[in-house]
Amino acid sequence: MLSGKRRYVIGVLSPVVGGYYFGRVLAGIARTVRPEGHRVVAVQTYPADLERAQFPDRPPGTAAVSLGRLDGVIVITSAVDEATLLRIEADGTPVVLVSERTTSIDAPVVTPDNEGGTRAAVEHLIAHGHREIGFLGSLRQADIVERHAAYLATLAAHGITPRPEWLYRTTDNQEASAAAVAQALVTGSGLPTTATVAATDRNAIGFSRVLRAEGLSLPRDQAVVGFDHSEAGSRVRPRLATVDPHHDQVGELAVSLLLARIRGERVAGQHLSRSTLVTRESCGCLDARAGALLEGLPAQEGSTAWRRFGEVARATFDGAEARLATGADLESWMRGVQRVFRGAAALGQPPTQATLASLAESTRVLRPHPEALEQLIPALRAVEEEFREQVRNGQTATGTPRPPSRAARARAVTRTATDVLVALSAGCTQTLLARSGQLERTITDQYELDLDLLHADGRAIRALTWLPRGHRSPATLALWTDAEGPVDRAVDDAAAGTRTLEIVGTTATSRQATALVGKHMPVGRFPPPALSGDGVVFVVPVTFGQSDWGMLAIAGGVDTRATSSRDKYDHWAAMVAVALDREDRLTSLRRQRAALAEAADRERALVLDLRTEVERSALVQDVALEGTWDWDIASGQVFYSRTWRALVGLPDDAPCTGIEEWTGRVHPDDVRAVQIAIARQLAGAAHPLDLEHRLVAADGREMWVRCRATTVTDDAGVRARMIGVLMDVTGMPARERRGVAR
Repeated sequence: MLSGKRRYVIGVLSPVVGGYYFGRVLAGIARTVRPEGHRVVAVQTYPADLERAQFPDRPPGTAAVSLGRLDGVIVITSAVDEATLLRIEADGTPVVLVSERTTSIDAPVVTPDNEGGTRAAVEHLIAHGHREIGFLGSLRQADIVERHAAYLATLAAHGITPRPEWLYRTTDNQEASAAAVAQALVTGSGLPTTATVAATDRNAIGFSRVLRAEGLSLPRDQAVVGFDHSEAGSRVRPRLATVDPHHDQVGELAVSLLLARIRGERVAGQHLSRSTLVTRESCGCLDARAGALLEGLPAQEGSTAWRRFGEVARATFDGAEARLATGADLESWMRGVQRVFRGAAALGQPPTQATLASLAESTRVLRPHPEALEQLIPALRAVEEEFREQVRNGQTATGTPRPPSRAARARAVTRTATDVLVALSAGCTQTLLARSGQLERTITDQYELDLDLLHADGRAIRALTWLPRGHRSPATLALWTDAEGPVDRAVDDAAAGTRTLEIVGTTATSRQATALVGKHMPVGRFPPPALSGDGVVFVVPVTFGQSDWGMLAIAGGVDTRATSSRDKYDHWAAMVAVALDREDRLTSLRRQRAALAEAADRERALVLDLRTEVERSALVQDVALEGTWDWDIASGQVFYSRTWRALVGLPDDAPCTGIEEWTGRVHPDDVRAVQIAIARQLAGAAHPLDLEHRLVAADGREMWVRCRATTVTDDAGVRARMIGVLMDVTGMPARERRGVAR
């Protein structure tokens, strides 16, 4: 077993690696293993270019990346198929499943408390007086099936028999499919329900948006409760009541179980992470007395303001139940707030600036939700009133000889409440400002990255010079080696598991890392430790359309705030694929252009040969008994016919290929006239060459000859060839010679 190892490599196979669900599960995993020094490799198993409203039930490919070097694997929902799960189990690698069940392998399953969260939502709507309650969602995921079953069971427990038309089926968990359902309802027979429980926040948001657009009032005409507690729900109007499944705690529980399995402990069965109902305007929850929105579990009868304050804090701090740094937990934060109020009520001492600064910082660390401050204000004022009442009743008096007066202590409580409120505001504001700055940096980075990749050539793409300037963590690009161009995604599981990657570029600077550039490795060994860095390493497919180029490995942080499940690294990988597609097309176009140019050259040569042959044949037909010659001006080669050779007294096999065979035999007194005539033809003379001159034959005879020639041009108008004939006119009178020549 692996029990002797101190540090492990934890693999997370997830459809995508960002967003409020997958990202928060991954964040919980990373936060849990960080103190022990374990590393996390998060592999995205879905393509990087899924359309906004598209989310298939199963991954289109396999997830063989890193499987050969992981000590344990967490599989989130539908990240991999049964064959991959069986292969992981066959390798002896411990597995924990998140929100997914299978009979193929014996692995523990971790889910949020879907039953408890849904039951709380349905009972809350019943408490508001609703009896016709619908369920909105896609029953193709294990979590959603559990929520639907809990919905049915809760209605039955309250004597309500659900009707078939109360089930609003969507095709997936996204906004678009729920919006389509809502549109069909309002344009058809109308909604048969007065309230709806949605399987996901995104379903609820898409559903509510259409209802409002069609003139319905929420929650008067339709109360809605979602499931996920995403930030998007706090930004819509009315704000979305929802169930918080604490996805990060799901990740914490999953990795704790996996580490136990790696150490050899027996772990099996289903494990639940608690859920919390968050009430907001969409379910009809308003505090008429305070005029403010209440959030969190409904206050129990007889509970104190202090207990209610804790309930609101637990619901509005994302880190309320998380494993944070020592002392950075909700109980410590609550004790700090209580301490300053007790000091004011008992001693009349308001908190010091150092205490308030510490409270502001601990508030920030607890990751307040965007609307946390709004919810904490009325709860804090109730705490203030409770302590003031204790002062008035003498319940906080101390045993000091001369305690401050009740009035002084009451004033101290009021001042303390104001000071605490300012500190909470500072902590919440710092979080919002940090988030705003992060979003601005992300937008800037994406813009610069897109422009750089659109202008990058193949060398720059592979060298990763397009990475945002602020990105400091190692990044590595590896491309498939089984094809020069983009690989089609349709690769079966068996073939995908044997494919190899070539590391074409990395920003890691160690000697071991740089030595790996250009190396090939099986996909199951990527990324190697030298290229991974510390913390979380994201491995995202470099895909777009039908192209699958390889893998992009990036060390970095987890984005848990994004409303969409798409992550910035997902965007980077898709843009790299687009850039590689563009480069491949440009390279193909260059090759095609070169091939076309070569073909055009061959065609021009053939045309020129054809023209030459036509001219030559025409001359031969004119003077069948004359000697013909063909001069390729560019190469300097000349073709002399057998008749021409015989005319000047040369044997058939005599080696004569230069123009000098003609011009060199011209009588010295006629050489200049011949040279001028040839030069005129080469310069573009309008009329063919027609010249009579004396020529010295090979046997020394002096003879009169008549030379006629025409020049052939290529497609560019350049003189390419000169074709001519030579005729012996010795002994003919000058008048007869000219007549023959014509």
